[in-house]
Amino acid sequence: MKEKKLQHRDTPIEDTSKEIEDITDLQGITAEQAAQLDDDELESIASKKKKKTKRRKFEGQLKTIITILTVCMSAYHLYTSIFVINPLQHRAIHLLFVMVLVFILYPATPKSPTHRPSVVDWGLVALTIAVFANLLIRFPALARAGGRGNTTDLICGVIIVLLVLELARRVVGLILPCMALFMIGYGFLGYLVPGPLHHAGFKWNRIVQHLTLTTEGVFGQILSVSASFIYLFILFGAFLSVTGMAGVFNDMALSIAGSRRGGPAKVSVLASGLMGSVSGSASANVVTTGSFTIPLMRKMGYRDYFASAVEAAASTGGQIMPPVMGAAAFLIADSLGIPFLTVIRAAFLPAVLYYYSIWHMVDLRARKENIQGLSKDELPNLKELLIKRGHLLIPLVGIIYMLVSGYNAITAAVMGIVLSIVSSFLKRDTWIKPIELINAMQAGALSALPVATACAVIGILVGIISLTGAILAASAAVLKMSGGILFVTLIMTMLTATMLGMGMPTTACYIITSTVAAPSIIQLGVPALAAHLFVFYYGILSAITPPVASAAYTAAGLSGAGPNKVGFAAVRLAIAGWIVPFMFVYSSELLMPEGLNFLILIRVAITSVIGIAGLGWCMEGYCRRKLNVIERLICIVGAILLIDSGFVTDIVGLACVGGIYLMQRNYERKHPAEVKPV
Repeated sequence: MKEKKLQHRDTPIEDTSKEIEDITDLQGITAEQAAQLDDDELESIASKKKKKTKRRKFEGQLKTIITILTVCMSAYHLYTSIFVINPLQHRAIHLLFVMVLVFILYPATPKSPTHRPSVVDWGLVALTIAVFANLLIRFPALARAGGRGNTTDLICGVIIVLLVLELARRVVGLILPCMALFMIGYGFLGYLVPGPLHHAGFKWNRIVQHLTLTTEGVFGQILSVSASFIYLFILFGAFLSVTGMAGVFNDMALSIAGSRRGGPAKVSVLASGLMGSVSGSASANVVTTGSFTIPLMRKMGYRDYFASAVEAAASTGGQIMPPVMGAAAFLIADSLGIPFLTVIRAAFLPAVLYYYSIWHMVDLRARKENIQGLSKDELPNLKELLIKRGHLLIPLVGIIYMLVSGYNAITAAVMGIVLSIVSSFLKRDTWIKPIELINAMQAGALSALPVATACAVIGILVGIISLTGAILAASAAVLKMSGGILFVTLIMTMLTATMLGMGMPTTACYIITSTVAAPSIIQLGVPALAAHLFVFYYGILSAITPPVASAAYTAAGLSGAGPNKVGFAAVRLAIAGWIVPFMFVYSSELLMPEGLNFLILIRVAITSVIGIAGLGWCMEGYCRRKLNVIERLICIVGAILLIDSGFVTDIVGLACVGGIYLMQRNYERKHPAEVKPV
């Protein structure tokens, strides 16, 4: 199908090389993927380059320098996944790589030169190397002194804090650096703050020492997770990309769902779920799968904004879909001190419910608007696909097996990288060339820069919180405002996480919200894992929540639709994502805890599916026929009652949703000509 699409381009691919370069730089996709886009899509996305400070792209010696740095960075992280070095040194070297690359690649302002680093950039690189060299050389003495440094160490510490703030400003915007500055001010002036957040205040040397000379601030556990789990899984995704696994997922989705009613939309849901299981990035998922699913949806009759909304909502779910999930999932495991496999097991059923909801919604829309699927002649054959390229799925199977078998996530990620290389050599046409290995190592390093930057600056916030003891006071304040009522506390947390997520990465949103709100939820009797996943979900959903909706903006660029219109439609499609966290808080059986009775799990899963079906009928206003206002109200009441797994609420909820379904079926039997075929 991609070949047919390319044949109908009015402009040869060679003539669009500049547009493709703009898109790959702005969106983070490969030139091959960008080449699949229609001319109007190329123009729409490329026009964004004037509105955003983008990463520099170099030629000649500068390009060689970046390649060497990124390959060395990936090689270093592979080395430290096998051979252990001191934690503080490891985190410092990780951040050193990140800082040097960011100051070279990311312009300070939109007016900075784009073809080369400025003098200021090179000065910051030199300053970074100097202060980190002091830290690494002085580490043995600092370790013996318990982190108490001399005047030079403290001056270098101040510089490190300022460099981290500038790093974050360039990569993730102003919100996080401003929050960090606010928290530093709070560390100094806490004695002026009234109420539970009051503290005696700290001198500058105590704050700098805590933030830069110990493992409590910039070089804390958050950066440690970035330097280990997150980096290796990002690298794993980069290696999968060069093997062509994205194409396998797309073709699998086409063969399974392409011929069904509303086929292209269901292909988008399935392909995004499969791709999201290993990418863990909403925007990357959008451009990888949306470049072919959105044009297909538009071709089959879906409106442009709805096609983009389907892709945005489905791709956003990739961060909650095991086995890889989003970067914050590794932080959940680390902060709770539990195996990553436990997080995967807990996230599985909620993720399935999320994707079932979107599938159900697009099916209702297709039935209502009589949108059919693709012809089977246009679709790949699943059996032939698996015979020809099924071996590329071996790394995914291998990483799942290792996680289930009890291996730690770092070992599983390294083995996944090894398997991705080895499995590619099982067929001659999928061999990975040496240049592709280099490209994968470079892509992994570049993709890790925003996450590592966010983790570094968040370390400042967390460091101040730990120094001042503000976490206990904040948790007490949340409980006081909510009156100790769980539902009110959950609503407050949901709103906080969603608003924070609109302006910062999911990882940053999760850390800040979980630090403040998760303890109060836990104090009200909610299991710790459920509380952290609750926060995690709403940070993720901010990717489709207007006005700042990164996934919706990316998907809108692929269809030319209005970003806010796409965002609101995506929120409507992903409505179950707003309900599912409440479901697993009130019905913790959905998280499949140890020792759970299988029959109870089945009951909760069935009632959850029925509740989501009722929710979909209400939102779409359609089941077998159009629903009136009363019927829609009954559906939403039934869906809400099924959130709680209590016997009475389940019975009443099932009666509401089941009653509407039976009424619809009865109407269908009496008026078959008025009801669209199933």
